[in-house]
Amino acid sequence: MNSRTILKYVLSATLALAATSALAQEGILRVGDQRGNARAVMEAAGVLKDVPYTVEWSEFPNAAPLLEALTADALDAGSVGDAPLTFATANGLKAKGIFATRYEGNAIIVRNDASFASIKDLVGKKVAVVKGSAGHALLLSALKQAGLKSDAVEAVYLPPAEATLALNNGAVDAVSTWEPYVSFATLKTNDRILVDGKGFPSLSYFIASDKAIGDKHDLLKDFVARNAEARAWGVAHPEEYSKIIAGLVKIPEDVALGKQKRELHAPQLIDDSVIKLQQNTIDLYFESGLTTKKLDAKDVLDDSFRPKS
Repeated sequence: MNSRTILKYVLSATLALAATSALAQEGILRVGDQRGNARAVMEAAGVLKDVPYTVEWSEFPNAAPLLEALTADALDAGSVGDAPLTFATANGLKAKGIFATRYEGNAIIVRNDASFASIKDLVGKKVAVVKGSAGHALLLSALKQAGLKSDAVEAVYLPPAEATLALNNGAVDAVSTWEPYVSFATLKTNDRILVDGKGFPSLSYFIASDKAIGDKHDLLKDFVARNAEARAWGVAHPEEYSKIIAGLVKIPEDVALGKQKRELHAPQLIDDSVIKLQQNTIDLYFESGLTTKKLDAKDVLDDSFRPKS
């Protein structure tokens, strides 16, 4: 975790929030969220109490339908991982990542009684993923690191909740997923982590459509500052945040604490290190044949919302 980055975001957020009077009192920002993501931490941190515009929230079970809504201009912005952004942009999405956090909540899980000891033991086995998701990227990365081809396992495309059910009833051998599904599986159904996403750095983004970046730049800049302040608060107060998030998204407190400790979500400047990680994901998807368009990471990121030195 980069404490200097977090401090810079907190100071920037304080200055930005002090300037909210410059925003028009009228305005609507349509924001898509995934369960227990931006909205939860922003409400927990109390940064939404004095927003001088209307935030219209829409909840989605994962990134895919959120990105579809963004493509259809039903949203202005939303929270997704680096892998779904890559997949959607390669397929025509007109949007950019405008705020980043480091994300460590991905994992490949298996039943506790399974004999698998490493990713190599899954060769020829069924692994459930959401196509184009952060879990899919983790699976591809783990296979590549082990010297295996992307088709060494049989990918079974399922929504995240169905994927963990399929694991527990024996329909698949493993699931590559993210939080809170990882903590639910390990704490409530006694599954175990085979490959921890902490060894495969990834990013989570707050993204906005190109249209919204042009039409609602000031609203987005204010929202990003609030999001950054909330993320920094969440990293600094994991126990307090986990109790609040458990009530907000209706999950057990131990699952909420596991989720928070594994994810981290430390704010990251959109800089060369973020561009490099994003390019790695782009290259991974292109090399695996999951996408057919080779992207440049700089074209899917917008650093105009970052704190200024």
